Amino acid sequence: MTVRSMLLVTVAAAILVLGVRPARGADPDDAHKARAVAMIDKAIGYLRTKQDAGGGWGVPGPEAQRPVFPAITALALNGMLMQPGIDAKDEAVSKGVAFILKYRQPDGGIYDRVLPSYNTAITLSTLAQVNTPEAKAAIKPAQDFLRKLQFSEEADPSLGGSEAARTVTKADPFYGGIGYGRHGRPDLSNLGFMLEGLHDSGVASDDPAFQRALVFLSRVQMLDSANDMPYADGSSQGGFIYATSVSKDKVGVGQSPAGEVVESLTGGSGTQVKVTLGTERDGRPATIARTPVEAKIREAMAKSHPREAAMLPPAPGHFIVMGPSGDGETASEFSVYLPLLLIDAPVIVTGALGDFGKGSKLTARAVSASVPTSRLRSYGSMSYVGFKSLIYAGLKPDDARVKAVERWISENYTLSENPGVGAGGYYYFLLAFSRAMDARGKATVDVITANTGEDATAPVRGNPSETRNWANDLIDALAKLQQPDGSFKPIDDRWMESDPVLITSYSLIALQHAVR
Repeated sequence: MTVRSMLLVTVAAAILVLGVRPARGADPDDAHKARAVAMIDKAIGYLRTKQDAGGGWGVPGPEAQRPVFPAITALALNGMLMQPGIDAKDEAVSKGVAFILKYRQPDGGIYDRVLPSYNTAITLSTLAQVNTPEAKAAIKPAQDFLRKLQFSEEADPSLGGSEAARTVTKADPFYGGIGYGRHGRPDLSNLGFMLEGLHDSGVASDDPAFQRALVFLSRVQMLDSANDMPYADGSSQGGFIYATSVSKDKVGVGQSPAGEVVESLTGGSGTQVKVTLGTERDGRPATIARTPVEAKIREAMAKSHPREAAMLPPAPGHFIVMGPSGDGETASEFSVYLPLLLIDAPVIVTGALGDFGKGSKLTARAVSASVPTSRLRSYGSMSYVGFKSLIYAGLKPDDARVKAVERWISENYTLSENPGVGAGGYYYFLLAFSRAMDARGKATVDVITANTGEDATAPVRGNPSETRNWANDLIDALAKLQQPDGSFKPIDDRWMESDPVLITSYSLIALQHAVR
């Protein structure tokens, strides 16, 4: 054996013994890494205290009579198994794996009555890290089950119950996707979990499941050159939205909880009135739908400013731009674009719509043009899920789709919120961010500062103005939220993020990616 070979063997042995992992996409400085290691230890300590006697996490009591989500247990285990020195011999891990495997079904899935794709995909990622015969035996059936839930020519409508996929061709907006719940349509979040599970369990990027997924991915990327759906016509955002359809009955219109964004303005000078609704009696933000807003403003304009009212576009939706929304049709904030520089524009809007609730506010500013071209808005968590999925599907850095979403990341980089939707899904966003950045394989991100000129809605174009170390930023963001017991502070109750076990598991996985 040569000296070089002996050195390589020695280094390899040290990695195995000490649990040192080769660097990938993250490169935090020493101070941040030390902080992250301490945070990881505390998070694991917290999760150990929350495992129930049966080995699971987040398990409802028998009196609740609710289905169990094996995925919650799998997420906790996933973060723990990324820790050097923790493996299947760890008592908490062995009990947790046994708990998950109790929910193996004859169809190959791993779930309890509901959400078969979500639970199977997440548990697959975890089982791939467990070197036991029982775990290995569950992997291929779970992979095959997920493939059959993917909308395609190979779908098996007999599997998945209410979440069964239809056999469809590439022309169908559902093609290549996978979904869950009552909506009856696929979405990017679940597709992302599926592709994560397949990737983590060793499925190659040229597998038909990944190649079918590329069709769906292209249709949820707001990029006209890659997306053949009407809602992306003319769009150059590059980021991703949630779904190609709102439901099985409302197909091909796209869906984004981030609402819409103005990509361009045309016509003469005008006025933008931004409306932020106040709160209802229960303390929640008031919401309003586009159609009645538009009808009332048209009516008010016709009475007070008939000449300007005649200048409003005849087609619906051309001067009302909706903000972040849970259902894609209502929002708690929106902008109204009116023709000409109307000093009394806020009065017109207020008069048309009345009281917006406690704490509501209106702001107005002149814009260089008054007819917006708005499209569904790309947002943080889905853009990072989409980015990671493109990488898993084998696309190279010079692919136009990859370059477009990297540009979106540069233009929208932040870890203070889930870009586009604020606090909603913040911990899920950090999970998606960390996995995508790790898969990207670079330690830094070139960030482009947003425009500050008259038309702040215009897409940013220019040279990078700052370089950020993403792992340092992620560690700093989570350090502000970790509590003395090792858990993380809930900041929003949407998407189950009031559950400290779930968000601590998300945070633990994200931190692990930051120190890899």
